Amino acid sequence: MTAVDRIVSSRPSGGAITTVLVHGAGHTSAVWAATRAAFAGPTLAVDLPGRGVRPADLTRVTVDEAADAVAADVRAAVEGDVVLVGHSVAGTVLPSVAARLGDRVRALVFVAGISAPEGQPPTELFLPGQAELVATRLAELRAEHGGRSLEALDVKTASSIDSLNLSSQPMRWAGIADSMPRTFVRCLRDPIQNRDLQDRFIASCGADHVVDIDTGHTPAMEDPLALASVLEAIVTAIERAAPGS
Repeated sequence: MTAVDRIVSSRPSGGAITTVLVHGAGHTSAVWAATRAAFAGPTLAVDLPGRGVRPADLTRVTVDEAADAVAADVRAAVEGDVVLVGHSVAGTVLPSVAARLGDRVRALVFVAGISAPEGQPPTELFLPGQAELVATRLAELRAEHGGRSLEALDVKTASSIDSLNLSSQPMRWAGIADSMPRTFVRCLRDPIQNRDLQDRFIASCGADHVVDIDTGHTPAMEDPLALASVLEAIVTAIERAAPGS
């Protein structure tokens, strides 16, 4: 069984947009299972490198490697256009995926998504002035856990590695048009991102649309039906706005 066989729920038909779901820190594509079950339209959930169908050294995964993996799965499994959805640290990867897929990407959706302006590591937004501390902690994690995939680690450690590793790499927005629709899904009871930090992420990703959801940091686990409703509304609006629809 191939990686794509294991992660694809359905292929789009009749020009339907496929919602591509990219998990956050400490998770795999399985975190989206209940959200996908509530979708009427086609979805694709992917495993970033370092877990699931892509075992690798979690401490050394690069944003470029992650973006290559997502883009490869989309090309293999989806025939039409897509909306890219990234939870938490997956926000650091979305622009690079979009740049690889070009005009097939109709919108970006950041679900509590981490981001930063071009060339800036997101850690500078949520751990400002602590670059040396971040580098030291990441070096410690690499020394202790280097060579391991997510499944060999406890959830807290895996989440810390994912978050610090991907967020300490510069954000790349090259190739993303200013006109690209971007939505930030703001989790109202998020214990990780306070309102000020959410506002910084909203500004840094250039969101032109903000949707509130009454959950903690991971709505795919806490209220997957509500999250599915939010995401489907975004996709439906894009489909209805398309010429000839």
